[in-house]
Amino acid sequence: MKRNKLLHIVLWAFILHTVWEFAQCLFLYDMWDWPFWKATIWMLAAIFGDILIVIGLWKMTSAFMRDKHIQPTILKEYTLLVGLSFPVSIFLEWMAKVLNLWQYSSNMAVIELFNYQVGLSPVLQITFLPALSIYLAEKSTRKGYQNTK
Repeated sequence: MKRNKLLHIVLWAFILHTVWEFAQCLFLYDMWDWPFWKATIWMLAAIFGDILIVIGLWKMTSAFMRDKHIQPTILKEYTLLVGLSFPVSIFLEWMAKVLNLWQYSSNMAVIELFNYQVGLSPVLQITFLPALSIYLAEKSTRKGYQNTK
C-alpha cells in the first residue's frame, strides 16, 4: 500500500507541476529565446525537481506526525505540510536566483529577499501543490483500496 501511495503522489505531482510549470513559463519567465532542446530539458528538470521536493516535504511532514501517514481528513497534517512548504519554497527559489538558474519576465510578481527578487508564482507552487498532490494521491489510493474490498 505504501509503494502504491508513493506512486500516486509522484503521478499527481507530475501532473500538477507539469501544468503549473508550462503555464507560468509562458508568461513569467524569460525563456523565449532559448533553443528548443535547452528549454525542453530545463522544463523536465524543473518538473522532476518539483516531484523530489513534494516527496521530501511529504517525508518531512510524516516524520513530525505520530502515525507517520498524512490522512486527507486531518487538517493538522495539511497545515503542517503547508507550514513547512512555505519557508522551503522561499529558500529554494532564493537559491535558484542566487545560482542564476533562470530569469523572470516583467510579469512576475516578486518580493525582495537578501538583494534577490524571488518570484511569487514559484513560491505559491511549492507551498500549495505538494499538499494538493498528497491529498489527491491519498484520495485516489483510498478509492482504489475501497474498490478492491
